[in-house]
Amino acid sequence: MTGAGADRQFGVAGLGAVAGLLAAWEIVGRLDVSLFVPPVSGIARVWWGLLADGTLPGAAASSLLSLVKGFVPAAVLGVAVGLAMGRFATVRLLLDGWVNALMSAPLSALVPVLIALFGVRDTVVAATVFMFSFFVVVVNTTTGVRATERSLVDMARLFGAGELALFGRIYLPSALPAVMLGLRLGAVQAVKGMVVGEMLISLVGLGERLIYYGNTFLILELYAVIGSVLLLALLISQAAQTLDRALVRWR
Repeated sequence: MTGAGADRQFGVAGLGAVAGLLAAWEIVGRLDVSLFVPPVSGIARVWWGLLADGTLPGAAASSLLSLVKGFVPAAVLGVAVGLAMGRFATVRLLLDGWVNALMSAPLSALVPVLIALFGVRDTVVAATVFMFSFFVVVVNTTTGVRATERSLVDMARLFGAGELALFGRIYLPSALPAVMLGLRLGAVQAVKGMVVGEMLISLVGLGERLIYYGNTFLILELYAVIGSVLLLALLISQAAQTLDRALVRWR
């Protein structure tokens, strides 16, 4: 079976699993066993209402702005730092401990520091997005560069390749799958950072809606916003996967 065929088969299986879960949820929801397990049809109806009255689009626009402001710099700088760490032992020696420590740390605990640095405003949400996604991109890029076959580097050097040529022709193409995986995982982490920042700091966007509906026990609306966040993360992940496939030819 070809790679495309296998991906298609897994995609169909995944959709089937999701459909089965939603059907089971609908059945349990209609049994009215708990306030916190409403039927999927009710959630969908409320979601459409929030979409039509502008509540979701307005919240999502604010959230997406913070997401872009935080993730784009994290992706660019993360790839650059990861390439440097993977290529140069001195850079790796200087930064590896910091990167691993900050990646392992509960980043929510750094929220007070971010507030002190940026204040309670949209900028701190973008900074939270950056913190959540940057280190994932760095670690994956570093791993990809270090996995480059030494024989390819030696051969390129024999033909007179300089450092820029090595990066452009050897290291980056070799590390591309790891880089794209890092960007994909980083994008999902960025969505988590966006929600954490909005819920704990600025109370704007989708995070503010989650807090409001949760505190007022508007369960249908709460699930509608949760579903929107999950959908956003899924769309971003799929966009990164599509970009990865498009870059295969370049590699």
